Amino acid sequence: MFKKLYILLILFVSVFLISQNTCFASSAQTTANYTNYKECIRQYKLPVQKLYFLAVSAIPANKYEIKEMQSRNGYVIFEADGREFLLTAMKKDKSYSHLRLTPCDNNYYFSPSIPQKIFRYIDVNFNEEVKELKF
Repeated sequence: MFKKLYILLILFVSVFLISQNTCFASSAQTTANYTNYKECIRQYKLPVQKLYFLAVSAIPANKYEIKEMQSRNGYVIFEADGREFLLTAMKKDKSYSHLRLTPCDNNYYFSPSIPQKIFRYIDVNFNEEVKELKF
């Protein structure tokens, strides 16, 4: 009688421990990185049109896909890592402008490397001349 109870107790404890390990492992894999909204906005000493064109060229350079663009208001919707983001170029004054990246679903659980890559591209190409292409 005690032998069966002892075996049943060991079986129950081992099943409990195994289920705890698998639950812990699955929760560790599903956690996402949180990106602070302050990491998604940057000020540049550039006219807003040049900043917009640099931002548009940064998207395909980082292998992201442009979904929608509106150059008059400085908006670009693009897809990165299966999520959509809104990239906005905003004028502060004659010399300064802001670039802001916002997730379209307003959920900031995404990789901080997405805005870092966009801003790094603009930092590297800051002094490049923007040329108008005529067809």
